[in-house]
Amino acid sequence: MSSPPNANAAPAGRRERKLAQTARHVAERAWELFEQFGYEQVTMEAIANAADVARGTLYKHFPTKEALVAYRFQQDQIQGRPAVQEAVSKAPDIVEAFRCVLRMEAGYAERNRSYVGPYVFHRLGNAHENPDPFENDDFAVLALQLIRRGQENGVISTDLDARSLAEGIIYLRLGAMLRWLREPETALADLYAGMLHAFLHGALQRPQPE
Repeated sequence: MSSPPNANAAPAGRRERKLAQTARHVAERAWELFEQFGYEQVTMEAIANAADVARGTLYKHFPTKEALVAYRFQQDQIQGRPAVQEAVSKAPDIVEAFRCVLRMEAGYAERNRSYVGPYVFHRLGNAHENPDPFENDDFAVLALQLIRRGQENGVISTDLDARSLAEGIIYLRLGAMLRWLREPETALADLYAGMLHAFLHGALQRPQPE
């Protein structure tokens, strides 16, 4: 005789949905505190109290405040995908597509400047857990797609494979952002524009046509 079904057993996916719901709730309460009191002033204990969860539950989802910022940025990235994709589709060429995406990213970073440092150093500090630069980074994925398209169209050199070129612009972009964090008076959009020019055109002086 077969055993009766367990009435208390959770349907497949219910636990995952509950965990995701808790994470969203905690992140929303944390962001409210960050915006009200400032990121540096808010403690993990205050976040647990505001979200009405046990500290163990908080640390299970988000071991650090930086992880909360990374979660928020990732959610914003997901929500912003349609706008980015539309901008890329309307760009007349690959160069303008890169410029447009970097301008959009710079605008987002400027609006969230106080959180960018914690986010970047969280990503760098956890790079050993996921060394693939194309994981959880829409810009990286898009850069690879654009470079491949450019190589197929004869616009971008094929001396290096597309992935190597994409990794190059990913790390140049990171360098520009780190400089921006160090030099707050500098506009990130300007740093990105200079970085993109260097990537696309190189640093060697070209002889002028006679």
